[in-house]
Amino acid sequence: MHRIRLDVRVLCLTFVTLTANLSAQYHAPSYRDLTIVRNRPWAKPEFVEFRAGALAGVPGSKDEARSAEDALGVDGHVYWRKPQAFGRQGHLDLYAGRDGAYVGLTEGDPARQAGYSRLELFGRQWGQFVREGFYDSDDFIPVGQYRMRDWRARLSFATQFAESLRGELSGFYGKNTFSRYRRTASAYTIPDNYSVYGVSAILEDNKLQIDPSSSLPSQGYLLSAWIEREWNDSDSVFGITGRESELPSAVVRGGGHLEWYFPYTNTGTWLLEADVGIGPKDDRVWIYDASKPIGQIWVDGRVSYRILLGDTLSVIPGGRVQWVQIADEFNTTRDKQLFFGAQVALRADFSENLAVALEYSYLSNESREPVLFHDDSLGVHRLFLGVEFRP
Repeated sequence: MHRIRLDVRVLCLTFVTLTANLSAQYHAPSYRDLTIVRNRPWAKPEFVEFRAGALAGVPGSKDEARSAEDALGVDGHVYWRKPQAFGRQGHLDLYAGRDGAYVGLTEGDPARQAGYSRLELFGRQWGQFVREGFYDSDDFIPVGQYRMRDWRARLSFATQFAESLRGELSGFYGKNTFSRYRRTASAYTIPDNYSVYGVSAILEDNKLQIDPSSSLPSQGYLLSAWIEREWNDSDSVFGITGRESELPSAVVRGGGHLEWYFPYTNTGTWLLEADVGIGPKDDRVWIYDASKPIGQIWVDGRVSYRILLGDTLSVIPGGRVQWVQIADEFNTTRDKQLFFGAQVALRADFSENLAVALEYSYLSNESREPVLFHDDSLGVHRLFLGVEFRP
C-alpha cells in the first residue's frame, strides 16, 4: 500500500515537472503583435517576461557602400500582463523591446463580453530607420537612409459579430520625427516632422486553442485584418536631389496577420503564418520603413513544424517565402521581387521560470529589420542567442 502511494506521488511529481518545464514556452510577444493582434490567448492571465541576448546580422557579401555589413548588438524585451488592473475588469499590457514600446489598457473582458474598449499608447523611439531604395536583382540599393521616431495614441471600441469574430473601430493621433545620421546621403533631403491622425478598423477571427500541458497554441487559427485612413500635416518635399516629392495629405493602408496550427502527432504541430501589407505608391515613409518588408505591397509567409523533445527541449524548423512590389530605380515602373528563406529555432526550458533560445534564419532578401539601435545594415543571415526569465 505504501509502495502504491509512493508510485502515485512520483507520477504526480513527474507530471508537474513536465508541465512546469514546458509552461515557459509561450508565444513570444512583440511590438507588431501587440498593435495588430487584439485578443491573443495566453496560458496564464498574469505574467512577467524578460528576454535578453545577442543578435547578429551577416550579409551574403560585404559592401559598405550599400550598408551590407556585419552587425552585432543586443536584443530583447520586457513584457508584463496584468489582469484587473487598477481594481477594474480588464487587463493591462506593458511592453518595451528592441522593436518599440507599448502600453495598453483594456476595459472589459473580451473573452466573456460582447463589447469592450481599449486605450493604447505605443511608439518606436529607438533603433528605427527608413531605408529608401530599389532592387538590382537580389541586391538592395539604398538611396536615402535616415532615422525615424514615432508614437501613437489610440482609443478603440469593440463589438462581437459571432462567437469568435470581433471588430474594433479606433481613432488615433500621433507624431513622426526624423533625423539624419552617418548613412544619410548629402544629396538626400529628409522629411520634416509631422503629426498624423485618423481612424482604423481591425476585424479578428480567433479560434486558437492552448494546450494546457505545454502552454502552447496547439490547434485552430487567428486571423487579424486591418485598414486605416490617415491624415497628416506634412507640407515639405523630400528625397534625392532632383527627384523630391511630398507625401499625400491622406492615405489608406491595409494589412493582415494569420496563424494556423495543425496538430500532427502528440509532440508535433504544423504552423502556417502569413503577414501582408498594402499602401499607396506615394506613401514613401511607410513603404520604406525598415521594420517591415520594404515595398508598396508585400506578403511574408512561413511554414514551420514544432517538435517537443521530452521535458525540456523543442525545435522548430521551417521555410519562408516573401514577395514585394516596389518602385524601380527611376520610379517609373513597379518591380516585383520573390525571395526564399529557411529558419530553425531551438529552445531549452529548464524550469517554469528560465529558458534558453537559439534562433537562426536565412532570407535571400537582404533588406531585413535593423539589428543595431544606432545604425542600419543589410544582411541575409540572422542569429539570436539569449535567455528568457519569468519570475
